[in-house]
Amino acid sequence: MNVNSWLKKAKTKIAAIDAELIALMMLEEKDRTQLVLRGEQEIPKRAQQVMDGMVDARERGLPLAYILGEKEFYGRSFKVNAHVLIPRPESEVLIEVAKGLKPQPRTILDMGTGSGCLAVTLALETKARVTAADISPLALRVAAINAVELGARIEIVQSDLMSNLGEEKFDLIVANLPYVDVHWDWCGAELRYEPGIALYAGDGGLELVKKLIKQVKGRCKKLLLEIDPSQRTRLMRFARRHGFKRVKTEGFALLLEAEP
Repeated sequence: MNVNSWLKKAKTKIAAIDAELIALMMLEEKDRTQLVLRGEQEIPKRAQQVMDGMVDARERGLPLAYILGEKEFYGRSFKVNAHVLIPRPESEVLIEVAKGLKPQPRTILDMGTGSGCLAVTLALETKARVTAADISPLALRVAAINAVELGARIEIVQSDLMSNLGEEKFDLIVANLPYVDVHWDWCGAELRYEPGIALYAGDGGLELVKKLIKQVKGRCKKLLLEIDPSQRTRLMRFARRHGFKRVKTEGFALLLEAEP
């Protein structure tokens, strides 16, 4: 089967862009133009079997990022697997907010780092010393791979929130912790393939975020959180009671500052 025939068949099962991305990866091409140029080229049998398997997995609902093993974030390609959340565009706002801080933080902790997309990007985009922490050793393994492949120097620590970080203080703590309420009925079906430990939390999704706020009191100057905008008012009431004031909200980002 040639490239054109395979694409035509695949596009009857999955989205056209997904079929093209699978073909680009397996044929080791950079852009769609090359697929057109190679349209009449025969696909090796083994490669076709793998590509067909990817199409079947996508048709079942498996996220494309897990099928391809990578996802772009802030202009860089990050390795991903079923042990980490798939990086999302809304999280890029956290990078923009962090880069806009005056003065720039010299030390940053990325709590709940997962794939390391925030920690690695912050290490490459700022001059800060970055620590990446996560409760999952399997997630930290992915973060370490991404740091090496992208040339970022970060410190990696396995920790249940702040429990294994001693008394160290940070200029900025960034956290994309689990904040999805299991009862939300508007979440995409693909979430079922992502690790629940990195998605869901009790107390309307805010259990771990609240726990972190209590733990970091006195240990950071600023706290930058990713939460759903619908949770903002409730979380701010809690944050004020624990010594933080709101500095900025943008999209899914909430920037808090420790009260003097």
